[in-house]
Amino acid sequence: MPNDLIWDGEVNCSWIELSKLLLATCREFTKTMLETVSFSPNVESRSLISKECMIRFESLTEVLAKIIESGEYYADEDLFRNQSALKLNGWIVLGSLTETTLQIFLAFYMDDYKRSNWKQWDAFQAEPVKRLISQSIQDMVKNGYLDHSQAKSLKCAVNDKIKEHTREHKVEKIMLDELVQFYSELNLLDNDDIQDLKTIQSNRNGIHSFQDRDLGDWTELKHSTRFFCYLLKWVLFCLPEIPTE
Repeated sequence: MPNDLIWDGEVNCSWIELSKLLLATCREFTKTMLETVSFSPNVESRSLISKECMIRFESLTEVLAKIIESGEYYADEDLFRNQSALKLNGWIVLGSLTETTLQIFLAFYMDDYKRSNWKQWDAFQAEPVKRLISQSIQDMVKNGYLDHSQAKSLKCAVNDKIKEHTREHKVEKIMLDELVQFYSELNLLDNDDIQDLKTIQSNRNGIHSFQDRDLGDWTELKHSTRFFCYLLKWVLFCLPEIPTE
């Protein structure tokens, strides 16, 4: 498996070393992505993986690198089960970067992504189905099972669900939880990698502070950041070689 060639799953570096590794891997990633996508015949791929996109990606990575470097001083707070804003910000930024990385991979292989018809119902006849469901809802209104407000809401819900399964999902609009589902269903990453993605996804959701939730500690954030470096390398590993002529 190429995974083992890129990373053995161990985190055997200091906070400062990880911060430097993160920045170096990011620079390699953005440079290689821009060089490789420039040879892509797909206009949409070249448009999405742009220089501006890579600049934003690097800027966000620099924010995460500073947080990771600070882990040397803040990691002890886990002993007292403290939930610092800095750690929360680390998970949020890491989640955003992970989401973007998974989107970039799909954007590069745009033709393959579109051929997957992900979440789209095959040979689905939308118009007859909508017409029959609409008529059924109207019959329920006539028979007193629904009022007009409920009927309208139900029709909107049906239309939204049909749109979800008949329209192409734009790569740049797919959220992290859906991306994890996609990569899992198509076996693009192994089970351990999917679990690491789910860890990042779960802890990124700590931004919803109203809900009571356990936030991953600094050790988990360190491991997940090291996994993110691996993920960048994995994407590069999967790219075609740049033409030499």
